[in-house]
Amino acid sequence: MSPRSRALATTVRTLALLILTLALAVPVAAAPVVGFVAEWAGSSVGSWGTGGSIYTNPGTGGVGGAADGYLNVATTTTTHLGAVSFGPEYTGDWLAAGITRVAFWLRDTGAPQALEIHFAVGNGSNFWQSNAGFVPTAVWTQCFVSVESPAGWTQIIGPGTFADALRNVDRVLVRHDRAPYFQTPDAVRGDFGLDHLELLSSATAAAIPTWGRLKALYR
Repeated sequence: MSPRSRALATTVRTLALLILTLALAVPVAAAPVVGFVAEWAGSSVGSWGTGGSIYTNPGTGGVGGAADGYLNVATTTTTHLGAVSFGPEYTGDWLAAGITRVAFWLRDTGAPQALEIHFAVGNGSNFWQSNAGFVPTAVWTQCFVSVESPAGWTQIIGPGTFADALRNVDRVLVRHDRAPYFQTPDAVRGDFGLDHLELLSSATAAAIPTWGRLKALYR
């Protein structure tokens, strides 16, 4: 091999190594994908917050048991109770990603309250809330919401179609509300736990709980 050829080969190898290094060093931007699970590990609240409630993660007592954290959402006065995420893991085109269902676990924390928790999705100009309301109890309970059709949903910010909202998601919301449903929800003083939120397709089942989760559910 001539000196010029060796120099060229060295340059190519150097460039290849640089590209590989950059690919490993720079994180790929997140996007909504089927199978994503929000676990709230440790004591982090992740990308969730905003809305005027108090957000904490006790780091224990989640769906997975004593070693599992969860998002606790609370109010100390009568006001709006809920949590929103603008995280990149939810931002994007849900239709293209094949997301048709959302699963999550709820638990009533603190003193028992008459709560009705709803899931909402969309963006700042086209936002929809599921009419299905879930009542948290003293034990973790799994809840499912279908996003396959606007049937069973109320547009609380518009105009726009449900499909357009799913093509341009920039936030998801879990909050207490009572009918009739508007942008401004029912006010309440209370708290609830949120854990193990999953993005699913119609062909994928929600994650099967581990034995630790089963013990947490039935202890």
